[in-house]
Amino acid sequence: MKFKEKTDLLLLICFLIFPPFPAQIGHAEEVSSSRSEQNTSLQNTSLESITVTAQKREENVQDVPISMSILSDIFITDAGIKDVKDLSFFTPNLYSQQVVNQNMMVIRGISSHSVALNTPVGLFVDDIGYPLTLMQNPDLLDIERIEVLRGPQGTLYGRNTEAGAVNIITKQPDNEARGKVFVEPAFYDTPDQEVFSIRTGATVSGPIVKDTLFFGVSCQYENSDGYTENIYDNDDKAAKIDHLNGQAKLRWKPSDPLNITMVLNGYENNDGYGYLRYIDGPAQSDRYKINWDGSNEWADKNNGQALRINYSGAAYNLVSITTRNDYSTDFINDGEFGPTVYPDQVFIFEDTVYSQEVRISSADEASPLTWIVGIYGFTEEVDAHAEYFGSTYITNYECDGFAVFGQGTYTLFDRLHLTAGLRYDYQDYEGEQTLNSIADPYGAQFDHGEWLPKASISYDINASAMAYATVARGMLAGGYDYGFASSSDTLAFKPEFSWNYETGLKTSWFDNKLTINIAVFYIDIEDKQVQEYLNGGPLRDISNAAKASSKGFELEMTARPFSGWQIFAGIGYADAQFEEWESEQATGEIYNFEGNNLTHAPEYTFNAGVQYHHSSGFFGRVDVTGLGDYYTDARNSVKVDGYETVNLKLGFEGESFQVSFWCKNVFDEAYLTTKSYYFGGHTAQDGAPRIIGSTFIYRF
Repeated sequence: MKFKEKTDLLLLICFLIFPPFPAQIGHAEEVSSSRSEQNTSLQNTSLESITVTAQKREENVQDVPISMSILSDIFITDAGIKDVKDLSFFTPNLYSQQVVNQNMMVIRGISSHSVALNTPVGLFVDDIGYPLTLMQNPDLLDIERIEVLRGPQGTLYGRNTEAGAVNIITKQPDNEARGKVFVEPAFYDTPDQEVFSIRTGATVSGPIVKDTLFFGVSCQYENSDGYTENIYDNDDKAAKIDHLNGQAKLRWKPSDPLNITMVLNGYENNDGYGYLRYIDGPAQSDRYKINWDGSNEWADKNNGQALRINYSGAAYNLVSITTRNDYSTDFINDGEFGPTVYPDQVFIFEDTVYSQEVRISSADEASPLTWIVGIYGFTEEVDAHAEYFGSTYITNYECDGFAVFGQGTYTLFDRLHLTAGLRYDYQDYEGEQTLNSIADPYGAQFDHGEWLPKASISYDINASAMAYATVARGMLAGGYDYGFASSSDTLAFKPEFSWNYETGLKTSWFDNKLTINIAVFYIDIEDKQVQEYLNGGPLRDISNAAKASSKGFELEMTARPFSGWQIFAGIGYADAQFEEWESEQATGEIYNFEGNNLTHAPEYTFNAGVQYHHSSGFFGRVDVTGLGDYYTDARNSVKVDGYETVNLKLGFEGESFQVSFWCKNVFDEAYLTTKSYYFGGHTAQDGAPRIIGSTFIYRF
């Protein structure tokens, strides 16, 4: 379809969704429990204030000197965001590097190497950390809000938040008895067939003993044959989806100051791994067609627990958070992603993390000094099994660590806010690896203690505008090379570090009908973890050999110009490049990477949309999302083209129910999410085709 034809069709659909009659009542930020309450809130066209806990205490998002995006439960529902990968389409300078089983998040262009287990972005669900790249695309369930923090968050969050952090906060049970049931049938509209998909779930919460004991239970299930077919054996379930996840909460409030919450969550996925196909070469196949003669299995299991004890006193607040997270994944795939007889690739990972954090913070919000201090400790065990190209690597390592941290803000003249923070983060690693071609196992032990400071200054220009400047240090932890090492010398690699310099402006306009936030940043990265070839051959080493930088900006806007209308947009730009790095290649030549882009770092990301809600209950929404070109290899020889997609939604919301019809990727934009050179051709993963579906929600 040509661009003009797309534009004409889009204008026609927008005209049907957003009819030219005046709105009388605005769209609510929160869904009310009754129709009368909903109508009252819809009349208000001002944007409601949003409370966040990005700095481990409750604050208005417009007062926090951090570049951050907040997505409420209503926005998540309206936009059809169902997992972390979808989240990246609506957050400037956040990109989800989804290479089949890996789901590393990239913020401001800071990515890592292909066999990394740790990630530069921290992911937390109700304080439970998800440290491995393989874990960073959980399905979303019963969400209160999501906070995306850009820039290093090492002072308060510690390791592996070099580029930022994503906090997912689920809903707390309280005295209000409430529940929700939803069902979402849909189908993938591929060029050759229509593939059915179903997603359904339920949530119920409320008091067991009024004012004292509360519970909440949620569950969700998704199933589809997937939109990829294996033409080698006519398997139309090559990329099947089979997800089951759930969550339970028990909250006890024995007295007003004391609040104790126990969270249990988990999921089990049994999916197909068949996404990668050849787009050229002798094994080339068409869009959504793979040609594998080997295995195709992918199973994930995860369960996490968190005990949070919160004491809110007159002089101080005390928080204790105890967590456990256990994860395992088994996946087996065709060895060369084609029809040639070749041994399968086998990858098995297990990870168990226990952590304990205790924080004390000031309670008097009227005081010019607010502060927080804390201690943190963790222990982690990782088992990795990698089998490919005739080699079998079995890697086991343990990591123990602790941290002490503190941050304080002092306010002068009721407008000038000076913040300083510091964290000492210590980690001790001990690991061992066996390789089938080497008789004896080999190991490596290392430890390091790092200072992670932060300083910022913010100034309230007036009641509607705040300017800030921040400098902070971030760290991506070291680790073990589970896939290419061959000796103690090549087994371990050290952490990398970054300094982030940022200035920003947060504003609201026209009686809070419009908010515009902008941030400009420069990041200096040292000891960059990179892959280097050994002795000119295929073996590789993970080393801390490079320097890199990233510079750019984020701009976000939300507006309610008239009753019933909401407009939102965001754009992020990041120029992430290697500054210093020379390395030997497989051919034996020395290659200079200076000026090359970092891998999986789109130059820009953007989203824009408009939503209209009429007083009768009818509503409509249109979104446009996109990102720029990026490279998947450090030499910048393999480029993935950028793309844009359009999403539409039309529905009706009553007092206790919602019915909607929607379409994602309306124009069936054909795009790739990754590409690499492999066995005489380029393998690639297709982006999702057009998806057409409906959602039925009943609240009680």
